[in-house]
Amino acid sequence: MPVALATPLRLGALVDALGGALDAGLEDREISALLAPDEAGPDSALRPVFRARYLDALAPSGVLLLAEALAARVPPGRRWLHPEPQLVLASLLASGEGAPTDEREQAFLDPGARVASSACVGAGAVVRAGVVIEEGVVVEPRVVLFPGVVLCRGVRVGAGSVLGRPGFGWVPGARGTTRMPHRGGVLVEEFADLGALCTVDAGVLTPTRIGPRARLDSHVHVGHNAQIGADVHVAAQSGFAGSVRVEDGAMIGGQVGVADHVTVGRGARLAARSGVIGDIPAGMTVAGYPAIERGRWLRALARLFRSRPGSP
Repeated sequence: MPVALATPLRLGALVDALGGALDAGLEDREISALLAPDEAGPDSALRPVFRARYLDALAPSGVLLLAEALAARVPPGRRWLHPEPQLVLASLLASGEGAPTDEREQAFLDPGARVASSACVGAGAVVRAGVVIEEGVVVEPRVVLFPGVVLCRGVRVGAGSVLGRPGFGWVPGARGTTRMPHRGGVLVEEFADLGALCTVDAGVLTPTRIGPRARLDSHVHVGHNAQIGADVHVAAQSGFAGSVRVEDGAMIGGQVGVADHVTVGRGARLAARSGVIGDIPAGMTVAGYPAIERGRWLRALARLFRSRPGSP
């Protein structure tokens, strides 16, 4: 189904605002909806095309928001060429998204919590005493925030997430194990974004930290005392054990596991399902279990498959 724009927009005005180049004659064309490349719809639709695999199934109607690298493969006549078409799409979608709704009257806010007036707290959320929620924060429905959680300006916490619960720490002794109290809390820095059903455990003496502009997908777990740096991106179902340090700009694939006290260097990339049991140098791309340099891992797999009976 098409995603309707709030009002029709003239392509020439859009290019003036967002950049790129139009094929001749499109300046006065109006766009009223966004559609997938192969979806049937009106000629007033804008169709984003970022990758070559979509070119064989393009619908005949509408204007194409086309990555510049694909320009030579599409005849002129209905192209809006742009070096960053995904940013254009994000801008157009955001314009009709609407502001989040503050539903704090349907949440539990302890009187000992400090919640900024401009924050939005979703229905069913639980905000305990000692929590600090700064300006512009969005706490989605059914989030639970334990004492010692600080959400800095512009943070978003996805539905059902739990932040600041005591971490998984046990002290062995002659009479069995004793739970280690975790009193350090959680610090989520400016404009970080956590997806649905994330869990971030409290630190023991100092906060577990999620750095500014970090992006955590749904179902990500961050253990006690971990430090997730600025601009780190983590895909769904990844987990970080206690005291892990992920430096700025690292990229973590889905279902990655990182062992306790490991450091992932600045700008490193961890392929999906990597099992990281040792430090990863800055800028390195790793894969596999135990995680090693990605090219080495792929060569090892190739040799393994070739050694099997019946392999080509």
